[in-house]
Amino acid sequence: MKGLTVVALLSLAALAAGYVVVPEGKVTYADKDFLVKQKQMLEVFQHVHQHEVHTELWEVSKAYDIEQHYDQYSNVEAVKEFVTLYKHGLLPFDEIFSVFDDHHREQAIALFHLFYYAKDWETFYKSVVWARFHVNEGMFVYAVTVAVLHRKDLAGLELPAPYEIYPYYFFNTEVVQKAAQYKMQGFPGVKKVDDVYTVVIPTNYTGWYVHTNVAQKVSYFTEDIGLNTYYYYFHADYPFWMGGKEYGLYKDRRGELYLFKHQQLLARYYLERLSNDLGTIPEFSWFKPIVTGYYPNMHYYNGVSFPSRDNYYEVYTPEHYEDVEEVVEYEHRIREAIDLGYIVLPDGRHVDLTKPESVEYLGNLIQSNPDSVNSRFYKYVGWFARILLGGSIEHFENHKVLPGVLEHYETSLRDPMFYQLYKRIIQWYWEFKDHLQPYTKEELTFGELKFETVKVDKLVTYFDRSDADITNAVDVEVFDESSMKAGEMKKFDKIAHYQGEDFVIKARQWRLNHMPFTVEYSVVAEKPVKGVVRMYLGPKYDQYGHAYGVNENRENFVLLDTFEWEFKQGQNVFVRESTQFPLYVQDRTPYFELYKWVMDAYNGKRQFPLDMTEAHCGFPSRLMLPKGKKGGMPFQLYFIVSPYHAPAVPQHEGYDYTLNCGVASGARYIDSLPFGYPFDRPIDEKVWFTPNMYYLDTMIFHKKEAEINAVH
Repeated sequence: MKGLTVVALLSLAALAAGYVVVPEGKVTYADKDFLVKQKQMLEVFQHVHQHEVHTELWEVSKAYDIEQHYDQYSNVEAVKEFVTLYKHGLLPFDEIFSVFDDHHREQAIALFHLFYYAKDWETFYKSVVWARFHVNEGMFVYAVTVAVLHRKDLAGLELPAPYEIYPYYFFNTEVVQKAAQYKMQGFPGVKKVDDVYTVVIPTNYTGWYVHTNVAQKVSYFTEDIGLNTYYYYFHADYPFWMGGKEYGLYKDRRGELYLFKHQQLLARYYLERLSNDLGTIPEFSWFKPIVTGYYPNMHYYNGVSFPSRDNYYEVYTPEHYEDVEEVVEYEHRIREAIDLGYIVLPDGRHVDLTKPESVEYLGNLIQSNPDSVNSRFYKYVGWFARILLGGSIEHFENHKVLPGVLEHYETSLRDPMFYQLYKRIIQWYWEFKDHLQPYTKEELTFGELKFETVKVDKLVTYFDRSDADITNAVDVEVFDESSMKAGEMKKFDKIAHYQGEDFVIKARQWRLNHMPFTVEYSVVAEKPVKGVVRMYLGPKYDQYGHAYGVNENRENFVLLDTFEWEFKQGQNVFVRESTQFPLYVQDRTPYFELYKWVMDAYNGKRQFPLDMTEAHCGFPSRLMLPKGKKGGMPFQLYFIVSPYHAPAVPQHEGYDYTLNCGVASGARYIDSLPFGYPFDRPIDEKVWFTPNMYYLDTMIFHKKEAEINAVH
């Protein structure tokens, strides 16, 4: 890949994301050409709501004329379509953007095409900088993010974390207000760190400020910035509007993945609810008041507050009768297709929905993406439902919308209603699975090997302090090079300054974390054989203290680890560290540190690794385990070793592992077994327990940070 230099070899399995396992033995470092690109991309996202803050960007933008460079785009018609929309009038600056709005989405897709079809870096960069000063900020950030994740030539480029680009979507109003006050008042009493004004603002969750219902007991989980970033990037990897064949997504089992990811979110949320004595996720009726309200306590950049939803919110009101009945009809059509065993196509033909692999059709149908065989008839239930349930204000002008948190992917998981809605949707997934036959003993058994023991360290969770750079939450003076003092940061054009002095504002939040732990396997094999190990975590008891049955509990297990292993004949003893689990990623590097890292690398002081430490598509590692309880809370670990089943496209084939976790490659999965195997089908307990399975009862203890530090 141009711009990268391979200089080291070491294992990156711990840093992979999604269902991807990064090839071991490879780390790449950036050369100067790449570092310039990285620096430029970081600068583009500084203070995106301000339109004349950076001399260099402003000059590039003024000098670029899209219509004079049509030959620099691989799809000229798509770019001309954007120009036509731009001349007609796009969403204005400072208005609220939502991809769920039809008009906004049409414009955002056209803008994405401008970036995606640029033939080279120069054209891409000039298009981005032009758009930075000519289109709505929210639309700009969205379109650039999706384009960067889907362009192969931009693999390895780091984007700032979305909560640092747009802090308004992740932090409470009082935090953003406090940040602005520090800036406006000249940082009174603030000491400099490395010649930089550095402010740290303590922040909490909405349940701390406003008490609305018991669901706020888990707001530390639902409002976690890492969790909401994970969901935002999952959409950016697989936008519901993006055509699979045009962009290669059809190779990625996107329909099945859509259902499995949401099923796993629900299972993980349920474990957190159990840790707080909340029990199962509530259900709701379209025709009765929605019991669970939500008060976001956030505001948009333009000062308008996010809409809130009161407890016992009425959805089925006269102005929504038709909307609710329409959603109910769409739900009926999907459930009917599942029970009939086929999907009806527009021309009357049928698509079989009775085979295990048909889950791909079902997932695409429910998401209503371009790979759906009939989105005309089955529609997009989740889209309509989010708008109805979010409590947003009905708008009468396309440029004046006020979306609720459910109408943004980066805020959806904050609302307890999200989980109630997707419990309803994922129930269709389970209904489809329940029509399949249970796995037979022959399908479950791995005759060549069996578990002897599995040992796991004590599992301990705690809350620790986490800092995020929210400097973008405040406005800065117009960039004036003459006012800036000589210094490393100024040379790289970091524009957050107060009277010529650099500043950084951080939000400090208590976030759930866990102590690292190890898993020791002892497996006996009759002969050398290759297998795939899966490790799940699930509840032992329900909210009433009753032990779960094997079959009824299968919906509640969360996949923790999956990896290949070459078993030798005889006893195999090996250890996995929790830091190796490939489905999880560490916290993102804060913007200021990332920016300084790039500068230091550019100046030869250090190297800038293009590994997966900043992988965007993994579940937050710090949320791997549910909180548990102080005296310990019982859970179950489940292990299974399966024969290796090669995926349709060999893993890692045809893409550099730095490419966005392998999105749109068709080569991102460890094997071809269904997601969630073997819990994805009804369980016949008469044949279930096989030698290649292992259940382990465990406890999760929750400690205070002081207790953790005292021990370690």
